[in-house]
Amino acid sequence: MSDAIGEVRAVLKVTDAIEAHPVIRWLMTDGRRLVDPSEFLEAFAHELRAAGVDVSRITTGVPILHPQIFSFSGLWQHGKGTTERRYRTEPDTPATLLNSPIGIAYQGRGPVRCDLTAPPQDGEFVILADLRREGFTDYIVHSIPFADGSHKALSLATSRRGGFTADELALFEAMIPAFAFNLEVQALRRTARTLLDTYVGPQAGGRVLEGQIQRGTGETIGAVIWLCDLAGFTGLSETLERDVLIDLLNCYFGPMCNAVTEQGGEILKFIGDAMLAIFPIGHDAAATCGAALSAAGRAQAALIDENLRRKPSGLPRIDYGLALHVGDVMYGNIGSDTRLDFTVIGPAVNLTARIESMCRQLGSPLLLSSDFVRAAGIVAESLGKFSLKGVGVEQELFVPVRIG
Repeated sequence: MSDAIGEVRAVLKVTDAIEAHPVIRWLMTDGRRLVDPSEFLEAFAHELRAAGVDVSRITTGVPILHPQIFSFSGLWQHGKGTTERRYRTEPDTPATLLNSPIGIAYQGRGPVRCDLTAPPQDGEFVILADLRREGFTDYIVHSIPFADGSHKALSLATSRRGGFTADELALFEAMIPAFAFNLEVQALRRTARTLLDTYVGPQAGGRVLEGQIQRGTGETIGAVIWLCDLAGFTGLSETLERDVLIDLLNCYFGPMCNAVTEQGGEILKFIGDAMLAIFPIGHDAAATCGAALSAAGRAQAALIDENLRRKPSGLPRIDYGLALHVGDVMYGNIGSDTRLDFTVIGPAVNLTARIESMCRQLGSPLLLSSDFVRAAGIVAESLGKFSLKGVGVEQELFVPVRIG
């Protein structure tokens, strides 16, 4: 009986010593305040090395909810700092994970430890050849459990002769719960930001994440307003099969979205077959107008190519109208107590919609307001002055002499 008690006390003594380790204390205190994944990983590596752990490479692997990205991975290397890697969802992703210790960790199995000083063997993990080439001697991958039952990955490697010590391996095992807490907080924040970026937009999403969610809050900003609309959508929706129609919309919205975001604009919403976006004006209105006009040129070129691709297959053409206008808009939250929309409203937005509605009548896929032409400082061809529904003063409309 006394021997059993003695063994229990010995185990508890070792456990207490490990839990009192400075790295675990840091994970449970200061580490929890670092929500940026790269900043956290850099600090975590510093704490390990400061505690005498001879680690030369650390990675984290976090599968995440994202329309195109399968997982995010942080990579820290001694003397090189921290970088973030994004792995896109590809057809061969499952097969790649089958021959990877990271894939084993994602399944909740492991840990996987590899002696990199041993001779290569047939069928070994693909990554081991790279690690040997970089001079690492020992490599271990742990599965990191999350509260939802999923598992992420943490890998550590050293270049020290003899590899990791028994104490270091015990520390890695003991710190998993504390490390998991930190990684899960970061992953949840990243998921929230990813969903906000995808469904709301990076700038509006950032504001929401910072707590600007009270109904009626907002500010008045100057912006280039972009509104594009797919021509003939009602007829197309009545004649095309569902999947063909959805594909057409994606082929139309894709170039529009890419052009706007590449030039610094923000997509605010899709309204059926229409898209509303803004280019907030900073100190240089002409430069912002130039970016919006360049985006319009890129979208036009991409859709010309897309229509050429569609023609041999007999797919319907993608025709559209696009209006660019400059004005002050209210940028903020509107809606009900339980459902809000972070968007722009105001007379300038309404005027942009009216201008866009003239594209088909005037036979031009792109129309510019007189305010846009003036702010941009460009030469444009006037199509005349027109009375627009709901607008008290006739508006002079333009087409660019040169686009992009």
